Amino acid sequence: MGPLAAMLSALVLTDVGATVSRYKRNGAMWLLASLFFLTAYVFGLVAGAIYLGSVYTPLKAAIILAVISVVVGLTIIGIMYALNARDQRIAADKRRRSQAQTTLAIATALTLFRKQPLLAAGIAVGLGTILGLMRKSGDRDHS
Repeated sequence: MGPLAAMLSALVLTDVGATVSRYKRNGAMWLLASLFFLTAYVFGLVAGAIYLGSVYTPLKAAIILAVISVVVGLTIIGIMYALNARDQRIAADKRRRSQAQTTLAIATALTLFRKQPLLAAGIAVGLGTILGLMRKSGDRDHS
């Protein structure tokens, strides 16, 4: 059993090392890509300011770009609030379903407890364990 455990632990360590390496590489690539996107955004703003400065006065051009930036920022904040509200609704729905399952388990256990107390105790422990495992796996998926 010792060599098998050693092989399995080496396999797990190799997979974790490869995963960490991949995440580091992807993080560095995303950082580099973000830098170039940010540079393109700044040059786009400068080009827009130059163009609008030739059409309008430089002050009006700066005000137009500022207003556009504020509108885009407020739109992004609105989308963020909507997504957060949706996540809260989903979490509340999961809580309601979990409470309904718990209520059903308690009602079943109480009904059985009156007729067969030892069987009811075993079933209550089993249902509690199952509900606890289901709740923990749902919490991990949501985080």
